[in-house]
Amino acid sequence: MSYSKATTLPPEDELTPAPARRALAWSIVALALLIACATAVALATRSTHADPRLTYPRIHGAGGVLPVGPNALMPSATADHRMYIDIDSDGPTKGEINTRLHTAAKLLNLYALAGVPNDKVHMVVLFYGKGVDLALSDAAYEKKFGHPNPNASVIRQLHQANVNLVVCGQALGHQNFVASNIRPGMTLALSALTAREELQAAGYGPVPKEPE
Repeated sequence: MSYSKATTLPPEDELTPAPARRALAWSIVALALLIACATAVALATRSTHADPRLTYPRIHGAGGVLPVGPNALMPSATADHRMYIDIDSDGPTKGEINTRLHTAAKLLNLYALAGVPNDKVHMVVLFYGKGVDLALSDAAYEKKFGHPNPNASVIRQLHQANVNLVVCGQALGHQNFVASNIRPGMTLALSALTAREELQAAGYGPVPKEPE
């Protein structure tokens, strides 16, 4: 008995006509682009569509707050409220706003919502570590990162709200910056360590980090 030699078939893609292969390739590319666009739209929608119930009575664009019922416990409208907020990271983890700047804005909006006079709220924001990047002037920030500071508007509003913005001189120097490189209206301190001790001695309390 004799056997004929096995016939070797050409590769599968060679069996498919060239126009069909091109159409299939373009279909795959189109599907990939469609998925990418849908993902981008979903991410943009999630980040830009804020809760419509939020209000911004003092700082706009950050730290939105919700009105509550008339029987809720409210902060005193006659007492002085002293607090300081540490910022040791430059990461914008609330959309495009640094989480701790978001907290600072939220506190001012909460006190405003509660009817506490502005002159009864005394806030200090202390920039140190990588947080000093947020305190750089527009020119210095853009030169370092290649784009504008996304926190600039909130920082300007905090300054206009009489928040004391303090920059650690040690951290600034270690990053090879000098006093002229920080934003107008900011105060340069010897260090965050000494500034924090002075604040605590003056009755300022630390604001804890909010849960992510």
